[in-house]
Amino acid sequence: MALAVSSAVVSVAASAGPSGYAPPPPAATPAVYEAGTVMLRLGASWVDPDDDSGRWRYNRDLFPEFEGLGYRIDDDTGWNFSVGFMPIDHFSIELGYIGTTEHDVDWTGLLQPVLPAIGPEFEPLDGRLRVGSVDRQTGTLFLNWFPVCKESWIQPYVGLGAIYTDFDNLRFRTTANDYLSDLNEVITGPATMYFEDDWGWGAQFGVDIMFGRDSNWLVNLAGQYHDVDTVTDLHYAFPRELEPGTFVRAARRQLDLDAWVWNLGIGYKF
Repeated sequence: MALAVSSAVVSVAASAGPSGYAPPPPAATPAVYEAGTVMLRLGASWVDPDDDSGRWRYNRDLFPEFEGLGYRIDDDTGWNFSVGFMPIDHFSIELGYIGTTEHDVDWTGLLQPVLPAIGPEFEPLDGRLRVGSVDRQTGTLFLNWFPVCKESWIQPYVGLGAIYTDFDNLRFRTTANDYLSDLNEVITGPATMYFEDDWGWGAQFGVDIMFGRDSNWLVNLAGQYHDVDTVTDLHYAFPRELEPGTFVRAARRQLDLDAWVWNLGIGYKF
């Protein structure tokens, strides 16, 4: 019995080291993203309208000259900034802004007037016409979920939230005004298309990749989908009937301008 106790004491002393004390347990891996973390991101955004073509679909009885008139909206690149805060582990609230992007608007399915014996008619005209461009700025608010462990230096996430899109009005180019004038002889003044600002929903997926486990710098890649339904009003002047410069509503149409937004940038977390 004495021999067994003596052997156990020697074994413990040997594992404790020369000082006679047991070594401390290894330090835990520090968290990368946890409650209280703040992330700042800055980068470039490519805004690609999902519904980049379609028909205006005006009332054919009121506006026969617009029958079959279509549109195409080009993509554009801008910049973005966002700030995120994690109130609890694995979840963040993100407020973002996408700067001005300028989207060229073309008309397709053009018509040209034909004058038969009774009443005007129209026939198709080949090609498309660059009408002008419309600017958009977007504000975003997302609730994001980070599914991996908080110690990982690669942090993928998915999010859902609200989108606010601010449009500037589209003022027609001279060639577009000339086309409207040829199409309808009473349209001789400058035309403007008004876009209503819109609230919609959005979703995103992305990943933050740290430059190293101990680094606060990161690279961000993300894709966002913006649901945007705006209302457009086409206004033009009737100088022969009204005072010069007076605009009269010609046609109103709801327009889907949903967009995919692809972000690439750098960030800093603290």
